[in-house]
Amino acid sequence: MGKKEATALQIEVETEEDWEQLKTRKGLILADVYSQWCGPCIAMVPMLRSVKMEIGGDLITYAIVKNNNIADLERFRGRSEPVWMFIQNGKMVNLLFGANCPQLRKLLTKEIKRVQNEEEAEMCLEVSTRTPEEEVWWQEKEAVRLAIEEHARAKEEAERREKYEAFPAQMMFELSEETALVFYPWVFTDEEGRYRDKFQSPPYVELVNTLFKQNFDVLEELRVYLTEEMIEKMFVESDVEITRELVTGFTDGRTIAMRLKGRRPHADWPVPYPFECPKGTKRCPTRQINDVEEYLVHLITSTTPLIQENIPPPPSDSTFMERYVFVHEPDPEDEEDFARIHPAIWVPPQGRSKVHVYTTLFSNYMELVHPYEEPVPPPPFCAFKFYFSKFDVVRDTCALFSDAVEYFGAFEFDKPPIARRIASTPEDFERKAKYQTGNEVFVIILRRVSDDAFLSFASIGPYFVQEDDEKSQAMIDEYFPEGAEDIILEEFDESDEEEESYEAEEAEEEESEDEKDGEQADTWGTYTFV
Repeated sequence: MGKKEATALQIEVETEEDWEQLKTRKGLILADVYSQWCGPCIAMVPMLRSVKMEIGGDLITYAIVKNNNIADLERFRGRSEPVWMFIQNGKMVNLLFGANCPQLRKLLTKEIKRVQNEEEAEMCLEVSTRTPEEEVWWQEKEAVRLAIEEHARAKEEAERREKYEAFPAQMMFELSEETALVFYPWVFTDEEGRYRDKFQSPPYVELVNTLFKQNFDVLEELRVYLTEEMIEKMFVESDVEITRELVTGFTDGRTIAMRLKGRRPHADWPVPYPFECPKGTKRCPTRQINDVEEYLVHLITSTTPLIQENIPPPPSDSTFMERYVFVHEPDPEDEEDFARIHPAIWVPPQGRSKVHVYTTLFSNYMELVHPYEEPVPPPPFCAFKFYFSKFDVVRDTCALFSDAVEYFGAFEFDKPPIARRIASTPEDFERKAKYQTGNEVFVIILRRVSDDAFLSFASIGPYFVQEDDEKSQAMIDEYFPEGAEDIILEEFDESDEEEESYEAEEAEEEESEDEKDGEQADTWGTYTFV
């Protein structure tokens, strides 16, 4: 019956065509704008009929407008709160949110009288435009939405960064004594551009026979034709700009890439070997991270490299990098050729760059000797709170899913940090049975290792459940702060207290009532705390 009354009193609008026709009607229109999932505000119908009969008459038209398919009302979609839009001459002249009957009646009466007196409306906006009140609300909502999105993006970026950093960190640790070196192809060609054996190449011979002697062992030599794609991967995190000159120099023929292992450095090298990590370090590399790269850079860029005394030193007037440089003169008949200068070798400047070289050039070695399994993030936290009456089931469930329970706490009551922790395990709480009051609460922080664990605790009937990981972690800091310990309980001796109270009554008769009240109040407690 209520639906029939609403239909008779209010025009139903569901399409764009109906909406446009409604806006062209003369007089004042009050539209109840609603979303399909919640429906119009039927409770207001008696009041609307009353106002129309008393003062509105033909001046007021009521409508119920479903916003799902009307573009002008898109901003109201999904709202459960009633929206009352006043329309006159196709414009919005007022807007009210909520189901406050007296407030709506007052505003409706005011608008009808304004129309009767032919007064101008205080507001005249397009129906698709937000009112100042809406704008404030929208700005607040938008700020919250943007903050949530930014938090989600930051969290996602942090997780992505952590995942990205895990691999190079692990590899730098495992490869702390190894590094790499890549020759430019020109090193293995003669003056006429013909291929020559590596032992006929002065840069190669000096490296192997002089600089590497008792400093580095050549573990692998890889003969390879480098491509631009390989170069881009190899130079990631090297702080080297990949230019046309660089790519041309490395792709101008077959070359050699070396996988090197550092020996014990020279006695004058300032970094100690083996490396001594600070106390408390969980894992300590054999050689300080980046040290093997810095030692190799020293050998090729110093005029007095640290080599053993029994090895003939190289010329001291220049460095290795300065002695071996290739200057290419462009072919005048080749329009794409250009002048360029190339060194003999390139080495990764630090450990992160080395990891990219190894994964690009020595991928088989990495897969075989240094396999990497991506760490699986720990299961998220969730939290439960139970009353004392649930203890038996809570205890059994904790025993059944002991691998999932991260924290258990029995508290005097649920008000941290005032409430003190009585026990940290169900077994300990059972041992303290004589101190129990029946008012204790149990807080459990659970790793959601499986749905079975979560559902088992949820089925017990907790009075509080927290499924959000971050909020559950915050509860750890709140209920289980670092360094917190269970309180020490001391049994309450009622006989001694009664004797003291009796003696006090005999000594001071005028204070007997106060003493009795104090005795009665004390009997409520069954344990005290030390």
